Amino acid sequence: MPETPAASPVPARRMVLMRHAQAAPAPFGDMGMQADLDRPLTAHGRQAAASCGKLLRARRFAPELVMVSPSVRTRQTLDAIGSFYGDRQPDIRYVNALYDAMPETIRDLLYEVPDNISNIMILAHNPGLQALVARWAARHCPPGLENALHQGFPPASMACFTATRAWNQADDGDIRLTGLSCQ
Repeated sequence: MPETPAASPVPARRMVLMRHAQAAPAPFGDMGMQADLDRPLTAHGRQAAASCGKLLRARRFAPELVMVSPSVRTRQTLDAIGSFYGDRQPDIRYVNALYDAMPETIRDLLYEVPDNISNIMILAHNPGLQALVARWAARHCPPGLENALHQGFPPASMACFTATRAWNQADDGDIRLTGLSCQ
């Protein structure tokens, strides 16, 4: 009787949730939404984002899809990250709903990700990102990351997650925190 090959493990899907790097404040006295959207990165923010890019390349992270808030600071963070691992360019989508998004809004965006997309990055803002990271980490937090989670999710923070099911089918229990980098 011929041997049946062992079933290969389902490849893990990887996702990075990242908060934009440090941005300059809006001009004095200008408190409108457009002033907030137009805030650029500081020199420190550009350096921190570049460091995040080095870390992502070292971890061989190659997203197929990057969803980005349309704000200047998130777009500049993506630019400062530089290239990802490998030579394939991701599909970059600027998603208006990511600006000032609640955790549920960010979560709902995953239901729109096609089945064939395994690795994604979402680049957005607090408080929505921090709340979603905390929600998913509460279910599956690797030892040693609890203290980092209590420090919040400052600018240029990244949380790495995996799932074995497609992002548009995964429920919260399928999404597992695997790493955390808080600048």
